[in-house]
Amino acid sequence: MSKKIVTNKEKEIQTLIYTFRFINSKQIQQFLNHKDHRRINGWLKDLVEKGYIERDFKPIYGILTKPAVYSLTTLGRKYMRHAYGYFTPKYLKRIARDSKASKSFKIRCQIIADWYLALFPPQKNIDGVNKKTDKAGTKTGIDILDFLITVLSTGKEENNGKIPLNKLQFFTPCHFPSFILLEKIKPDAYLRRKTTKGITHGLLFALDAYIPRFLLRFTLKRIFDTLYDENWEEDSILSLNFFFLCPNNKIIIYLKRLLPSFLEKYYGSKKLAFYFAIRNQLYNWKNGKTEKIKWVTFVSTDY
Repeated sequence: MSKKIVTNKEKEIQTLIYTFRFINSKQIQQFLNHKDHRRINGWLKDLVEKGYIERDFKPIYGILTKPAVYSLTTLGRKYMRHAYGYFTPKYLKRIARDSKASKSFKIRCQIIADWYLALFPPQKNIDGVNKKTDKAGTKTGIDILDFLITVLSTGKEENNGKIPLNKLQFFTPCHFPSFILLEKIKPDAYLRRKTTKGITHGLLFALDAYIPRFLLRFTLKRIFDTLYDENWEEDSILSLNFFFLCPNNKIIIYLKRLLPSFLEKYYGSKKLAFYFAIRNQLYNWKNGKTEKIKWVTFVSTDY
């Protein structure tokens, strides 16, 4: 059998899929900051034919369908293992079950990808190199793809693992940094920013559309049980923030009723903040229809 040649762009696409697990063609185009969707579809088609990725697309006659969703196959996971000198075995074992993933989980992965694209919309500088900027156009973020390639290739984060000052970092479970709350609470994604005053931590959650109420209560209970049980209050922590993207306002209303009873029992020294918003606000912000997300906010210092 002839050797299957993978181009640099196709390698980047597989790394993106590895990062978010399920990602659609439109998001891949946005990540690569490429104007021609036909080129993107050509690379994706080539990867599917080579057996590295799987395409999930179900057209509905007469209805505008959503873009195709892609995930790594067994061959694609093997490629990731051998393409880089370093990898995370536990994560590779976890994504080995992605062929059985539910529709809601696939949607959640795409929401996290959109969250990243909303925070760091791709821009091109004068050299034509893709950069990540905030909404004001300032280069404050660390490109998740470049960062992950460094980790996978060397086993080390840039700056020898030192957290850079005044730069917002975004992580998915494919590579969470060392922080005990991430291991216990298991958010869908993680944000952190270090300043001279300390580190602001953000744990991101994308809630399913049909999540039962007992799971909402369990989620909050697990967070606060972990905060009570674990020795996590380091001097470097400036604040701990929990962001929940909800499918509708009904879930936000229910969480608003639940949360005060948990916050009233919290006696930790570190500030906690909980933020709730519906998904549409994220999409409107990402598409430039609004300037920011209007979060419903609860802060521990108010209780």
